[in-house]
Amino acid sequence: SFLALSANAGGMIGVKVGSGSLDGERTVDPQHGVASSNTGSVSNEYAAIFAEFSVNDMVSVGLELVPMEGQISTKDATSSDTTVTVSDLITAYALVSIGDSPFYGKVGYSTVDLAVDTNYTQNTVNSFDDSAQGPMIGLGAQFDSPIPFLDVVRVEGTYTDLGELSITTTDTNEDATTRKGEAELLTISLSLAKSF
Repeated sequence: SFLALSANAGGMIGVKVGSGSLDGERTVDPQHGVASSNTGSVSNEYAAIFAEFSVNDMVSVGLELVPMEGQISTKDATSSDTTVTVSDLITAYALVSIGDSPFYGKVGYSTVDLAVDTNYTQNTVNSFDDSAQGPMIGLGAQFDSPIPFLDVVRVEGTYTDLGELSITTTDTNEDATTRKGEAELLTISLSLAKSF
C-alpha cells in the first residue's frame, strides 16, 4: 500500500534510522501518595519505513511505521519483575516546507501498542491501557541525496506526547490500586528516500 500510494500520487517512500528516548512520570499512586511520584527514561535505536505524497508544492502528507518491538523492564533493584512490550508505532503526519529553505515543520498523530507481563507472584495485573496515542510535532531539514539511486536525505527531530496511561493491580491481601503516569517520546533521525 505504501508503494501504491506513492507511485500514484507523486510522492516518495523511504527508510529512517535514529535514536529515541521514552520518558515517563508517575502522576497518581494512591498506595504511596504524591510524594512517591517518580520519573524514568529508556533510550534505544530504532528504524522505520514511511510513504508520503505531495498535496502541493509546500505540503505533503504521509504515514510512518516502526515495525519493531521493544521491551521495558523494571529496574534490577525493584522487588517486582514486570515487563512492558512496545510495538507497532504508527504516525500519520503532514509536512510543511518553510519557504525556499531546506527546513520543514511536521505535525501528526501517533499510536503505539502496549502489553504488560509480570512474574511478581504477589501482584496481579487486573487491567492496563493496551495502547498509547497523542500528537507529534517535529522540525527537520531536507537535502538532495549524494547516493545515486536515492533522491532525498533528511535530518529530523520529533516530540510526541503520549498522554496519560493507567494500570490497575492487586497485591496480596490488598484492594485493587490504580496507578497513572504520563509518557513522551523524543527522537532524532536520519532518513533516506526515493521520489516517484
